Amino acid sequence: MAKKSNFLIAICLVTVVLAPGIGRPYVLPSTQIIQFMTDRYADIKALRIIQLTTIKDMDQETETVFGEIVEVMSPDLYRSEVAGQPGTRLIIHNGSKTLRIINNRTTTDLESNDFLYRFLLLAQSPERIEKSLRGKGINLDKVSLTRFDDRVAYLIGDRDEGNPQLLVDKDRFFPLLLSCGTFSFHFSDYREIMEDAWYPYRIVYSSDGIIVEEYMVKDITVNPPLDVTQFSIPFIRSQFSKSEP
Repeated sequence: MAKKSNFLIAICLVTVVLAPGIGRPYVLPSTQIIQFMTDRYADIKALRIIQLTTIKDMDQETETVFGEIVEVMSPDLYRSEVAGQPGTRLIIHNGSKTLRIINNRTTTDLESNDFLYRFLLLAQSPERIEKSLRGKGINLDKVSLTRFDDRVAYLIGDRDEGNPQLLVDKDRFFPLLLSCGTFSFHFSDYREIMEDAWYPYRIVYSSDGIIVEEYMVKDITVNPPLDVTQFSIPFIRSQFSKSEP
């Protein structure tokens, strides 16, 4: 009888120890989440987007709104310009370098990795995305569940506010938020642009919690033929340097 009692006590103790873990949702590792996310966009090699861009001033009192044409090509080519006004605001990113031309004058030509938010939505290798996220300071060893925009999401990175993070929709595996230091990109209004591929028709860029720019998609073309020379920074710089005094 004593042995039987001891056996029952042991079972009860094991049950008590394991009980908190029962029903706890399984959290995927970051490598698998990123794999599923990149699978979503594996067939999108390039995009041409016509969008409405809103730029807010530092005091948030006035804003400038204009149409913009954005072209992106996997893995790391980006170009945007004001529709119908060449040279008014032209931004080209190629590899790690970015060229900005404002009112037909070169304003910046520097190393930059600020366009990851666009490249998350193109065909990429998971390894490339992982390397880029680490470069942004996101801790890929930390994954947890959270709620964002009324969606359950995987939070990759340290949970504490202010830490670099990537939030990925738990069910559909597309990005919801990319937060790196003082700036963040919020993706919303996802719409299906091809089978099993969804794109955010609204992206909000914020700095220190204040909205700086907002992009609203008006039209989008998947895998259009793009002229690669239009992403060449030396070529574009030479064109505009001729017109500069």
